[in-house]
Amino acid sequence: MKAKIMVQSTTVDTYVNVMSAICEEYSVEHIMLSFVDSDPDENFVSNIQKRLVSLLSNSRYAKATRVKLEIERASENYVSVVEGWDVVDVTAVSKELAINFSAAAIGIRRVHVCQLNWLKRFKKDEDWILVDGNHRYSDLMSSGALSSLYKEHFHKRHVIIAFGILFSVFLVVSVSKIFIPSFVVPEDLVNLFSLMIGAAGLYLAIISLRVKNI
Repeated sequence: MKAKIMVQSTTVDTYVNVMSAICEEYSVEHIMLSFVDSDPDENFVSNIQKRLVSLLSNSRYAKATRVKLEIERASENYVSVVEGWDVVDVTAVSKELAINFSAAAIGIRRVHVCQLNWLKRFKKDEDWILVDGNHRYSDLMSSGALSSLYKEHFHKRHVIIAFGILFSVFLVVSVSKIFIPSFVVPEDLVNLFSLMIGAAGLYLAIISLRVKNI
């Protein structure tokens, strides 16, 4: 698997913890640090790697040191940002950007838009690191309203594709009838097509109503 971490904050420990949380949750072999509104900073990345090395005694952080790490400037196209990645992390970006990336991911199958949440407050001078019970790494696409929209999108798309196929077949049969007068369409076949098209239309209407009520 491969993951992309959106970079907007300048706090090194944020990315150290996010990288480790990703490696803890998923079998990631490749991580891309994608800089939003700025050019990639090699020194910043070097500081992240040094901090990871300093935490090697913790197995969670050791995993993160073994992944392939690359950097890029983020595309301004939200769909391009999330497309082709298994995990896109939005922990360190603004809520507005996190929403935009999540919205772009609704139409893409099998992408996890994730966020690291801390379950405790850290005391002054306390190490800000991952330990059992102090954090949760959440997939925004698998819970709440986003999960519903994600599922509804693919249900609706499949019905539209089926509706298009049925309509195309019906059109071919109708054209054949016009140009080949001797062509006979079985009444049972016509009734079946009508029933299936009606059922597809009804299902689309039900899905639309459900989405409005989310």
